[in-house]
Amino acid sequence: MSQTSGDLDTQCEPSPGIETTISLVGKRLTRALRAVLHAIPGGPYGPQELARALGVNKDLSSRALSASDKKDPLAAVHQMPGPAPLRLLLSAALRKGVPKKLIEEAGEAVRHFDRLIRLHAGDRVSLDGIISTWLPDARERFELFNKQAAYRGMAQLKGATADVTVHTAVLYPAADGERLDGVWIFGSVGLRRIRPTAVVHYCSYLLAPDPTEDCPLTLDGQAVVGLRGLLLEQFCSAPLPPLDARHHGATVYYTLGGDGVGPASAVDLFFAELTPGCVPRYQDAGRPRRYGASAEVTTPTKTLVFDVLLHEQAYPGLEPSLLIYDTAIKGVANVNDQTRDIDRLDVNETIRSLGWGAPMFRASEVCDYVEILRYVFGKLGRDDREFRGYRCKVQYPIYGAQLCMAFTPPEKP
Repeated sequence: MSQTSGDLDTQCEPSPGIETTISLVGKRLTRALRAVLHAIPGGPYGPQELARALGVNKDLSSRALSASDKKDPLAAVHQMPGPAPLRLLLSAALRKGVPKKLIEEAGEAVRHFDRLIRLHAGDRVSLDGIISTWLPDARERFELFNKQAAYRGMAQLKGATADVTVHTAVLYPAADGERLDGVWIFGSVGLRRIRPTAVVHYCSYLLAPDPTEDCPLTLDGQAVVGLRGLLLEQFCSAPLPPLDARHHGATVYYTLGGDGVGPASAVDLFFAELTPGCVPRYQDAGRPRRYGASAEVTTPTKTLVFDVLLHEQAYPGLEPSLLIYDTAIKGVANVNDQTRDIDRLDVNETIRSLGWGAPMFRASEVCDYVEILRYVFGKLGRDDREFRGYRCKVQYPIYGAQLCMAFTPPEKP
């Protein structure tokens, strides 16, 4: 987790001509398929009855009926069975007594559909990806399916996974009144190896140009020695799992010890760091920049909970922007670096405002989350009711992605 800043840009989109082509093919195919289904003797049918009547599987009959009912041709194409299953359905409908003319018209529409897939997309999965640009529901399903597949592959390759990863930034005015102090809470629920030789580790660091030399500190403001004062022991697995911390300047690397493998070896870990004066409170004169926090996906995880909790005097009235980067080529991004705009990922994630006070920050995936936050606020001598929260929750976050919540600070009064 780190300080961050930057500007938004326009993401690339498919050519509008493709949308028109898909719509024309979808209208023709939907109309022809609907005519065939309505002409099947003994109808109208539900999915299960149609499957029995034609001797096809229920998935095919269900998708065909659903697609034929869609008013939006893009939605119809997205729901439509593939060309081969459609041909199977048409053959069955012909045997059932549907007029040959309707079958031939539908067959011609299926040929256009097949050609659309081959020439404009390459395969059906890619066509669904194109369509998801214009259909929010389709995009959500498309991204979730592919992120889940990527998670499974990376978990096996890395040999480690977590059920939930937590990155929480707590920002409040520093003593000098010019900057914000930051507390960074890191957590893993169900962290485990799935291969014996896997190395399970993650790190914290600052992107600030002038991090203090004694960072990070414990919540008590003491210099960190090993893990002493960092672990939130009452919220970790008991007995405490072996964990090693190594410091390199403002960066701390944490590595899980032991040799346990599989679900029975899963552990829960939570720790917190204090970094005084890590984020500017006000805008630099004549040099507009953004600041905030970021979370990096360094362990394959099923759910990421990324929160930023702001004191009422920290960026009052401002809302964060969400920027997500691919770090594979150039590493972690500073969002003030416009050369990194090309590395932005166009994925359908959002920020949700949580309201004020620890009870409003509850996370269903982390049973003790409110208690963890109250403990941290208590150590800081802060009233949780003075803090407002923002959350980006991601299912199957992309391994190697960097999520940033960025604010443009106000000018100094």
